[in-house]
Amino acid sequence: MDILELEKRISTTNEAGLIAILFERLIDNFNRCISIIDKKEYDKIYKINNNSRDILAELLFQFGGDDEISLSLREIDIYINKIMTEGEYKKDSSIFETCINIITPICEAFQELEIIEKPRAVTGLTYGKNNLDEHTLKGNKSFEG
Repeated sequence: MDILELEKRISTTNEAGLIAILFERLIDNFNRCISIIDKKEYDKIYKINNNSRDILAELLFQFGGDDEISLSLREIDIYINKIMTEGEYKKDSSIFETCINIITPICEAFQELEIIEKPRAVTGLTYGKNNLDEHTLKGNKSFEG
């Protein structure tokens, strides 16, 4: 997905879609780590894992509630952080494959929710030469004569 498609998706999706995007990025990062290990370019794993840790931190924040789903997702995020660090240290691609196997069903669930739930209301999109911006009118404006 190129950057413009991603910007459009972010600006028009719902909360479940935003969470799905985070999980999709984690899966992409884990696939990149597998590829890097196969190429023996180990120095790049650290940077990718730091990005994955940032994503996990955002997910921990998003699921900060005391409900059963939030607690379970936090436990999974903490476990993923633990084993991806182990994968980085051991340079073991099978550990990153395990991360993908754990995250994929969760990602698919949020992708399904994205489809089921209504998208955020977008009043208009403006297209610049290199960007996509959201444009809304202020609610207190009146166009009466």
